[in-house]
Amino acid sequence: MHAVRETLRRWFDDRLRRWREAGEPLDPGAFAECLRELGLPEDEIATARRGSEADIRRMMTRFGLDPGIVPAAFLGALRDAERVCAHCLEVRRCHRFFRGEEPRDAARLFCPNAELFDRLAAHLRATASGDAPPDRAHGRTPPSSVRDTDRGVGGAGGRDGRSP
Repeated sequence: MHAVRETLRRWFDDRLRRWREAGEPLDPGAFAECLRELGLPEDEIATARRGSEADIRRMMTRFGLDPGIVPAAFLGALRDAERVCAHCLEVRRCHRFFRGEEPRDAARLFCPNAELFDRLAAHLRATASGDAPPDRAHGRTPPSSVRDTDRGVGGAGGRDGRSP
């Protein structure tokens, strides 16, 4: 989520700088316009849960993933997973899991992103062993990974939260 937040911050900073340079006041509809350009509904931003960024990173770690390194082919799916986490209804159970009050594999029973994290972990294991499947969208093996700082909003990957 850090990558998405950082991309949004840079994008908004650039927009605000351009508005200031042009001498245009930031009207109330400007924020909504920015969100529309990014493909993000206003109500989704307003209802996003605080702390979801830390939660998704912790959950990824529990699945054996490095949240800072994600294959480029999974960026779109991870963006969707971040949005799901920000609006998740299982937060209390998730936090109990983090505190060790749930069985070790319990996340697979309640986390809506568990299947994606399992697929991502399997993909990374296959990549490490040289057995990575070709990228179905492009008929080639995807780049090995993209660091948080390289991620952008709307990267490659499925909109439905599935890996490509």
